[in-house]
Amino acid sequence: MAACALAAVMSPARSSGQVPPVASGSSDKTVKLFGATGAETHSFLAHEGAVTALIFTPDGRRIISAGEDQTVKVWNVDDGSLENSIDAHEKPVTCLSLTADGATLASGAADGKIKLWNPTTGKLIRTIAAHARAVRTLAWSPDGATLASGGDDRVIQVWRPDGSQVASVVGHDEPVTGLAWSADGKSLISGAADGYVKVWNVGDFGLAARYRTADRSLSALVSSVDGQFIATAGTDGRIRIWTVSGTSITELVSKMLDRRIQCMAWSRDGKVLVTGGSDRSLRYWNIQDLSVVLKINAHEGAVTAVAVNPG
Repeated sequence: MAACALAAVMSPARSSGQVPPVASGSSDKTVKLFGATGAETHSFLAHEGAVTALIFTPDGRRIISAGEDQTVKVWNVDDGSLENSIDAHEKPVTCLSLTADGATLASGAADGKIKLWNPTTGKLIRTIAAHARAVRTLAWSPDGATLASGGDDRVIQVWRPDGSQVASVVGHDEPVTGLAWSADGKSLISGAADGYVKVWNVGDFGLAARYRTADRSLSALVSSVDGQFIATAGTDGRIRIWTVSGTSITELVSKMLDRRIQCMAWSRDGKVLVTGGSDRSLRYWNIQDLSVVLKINAHEGAVTAVAVNPG
C-alpha cells in the first residue's frame, strides 16, 4: 500500500503448547475465556441474543462485549464478573473499537449510528448519525485522532472525536465489512462483500492499491498489532495473509475449511491468528505457513466474535 510500510517477512511459529489468551463470543449468547494453554477459564451468559463484538482493554483486565440485545457490557477478566451494562443503541450493536489508550470506546449499530463512550464510567460522550444503513465495522486510527466506519450503505466515513466529518469515500459496490489502519496512520485498508481489498491514502483518501480476492465476499479484515500483516476471511472458508509494499500486494492462502470464517484476531506479537466461525470452533493459525496449531470446540453456536488479550 502506498505510504503504508507493511513488511513481507513472516514471523516464526510459536513454541509448542503456547497460545495467546483469547475471548470468544457466540450466537449461543455466551462469552468464554481461554488461557495460554487453550483451556477454558471462564464461561458466562453475556447477552440475550448473539454476541456480535468483543474487545479487550489495553491492560487486558477487562473484556467489552456487544450484542444483538442492543447492549454493551464490561466484564472482569479475572473472575468473569459483570462490571457495567450499557443500554447502548435502539437496534443490535454490530461492532466496537477502542482507542489505543483505552479512553474512548466506539460502538456501531444496525440503526446506522455510532456512539462514543467512556468505557470506565459508561457515560455517553457523543452520538454520530453515521450511515444510511447498518454500521458494519469501526477502526480508530493509531493516534486516536480519527475514527473510520464502514456500513451496509457501501460508504467509508472518517470522523473526528468531536463528531465532525473528515472524509466520505464511496469505494465499494457492496457493504464494507472490515477496516484497518496502517501502523503509521497514513493508510486506511478496507474490505467488502464485493471481494475487494482496497488501500486509501489518508492525505486525500485517494485509492492507492486494490486487490480482488478469489473469494467473492469478505466477512472479516484485521491488521496485526504492529501493522505488518493484514488478514482477510470470507465465505470460501479460507484465510488470506496479505503483505503490501507500494502498490504490490502478495498473499498467503490457507487450505479451505468446511465452514465460513466469521471473525479473526491477531496475537500481540503477530505470530498467531485466531479465527472463529460457523463450525463453533476456534482455530489458532501459525502465520508462517497458515497451519492450525490448535483447534478448540468452543461453543454450542457459531463463533461470532473473538479477541486476543493484549496483556
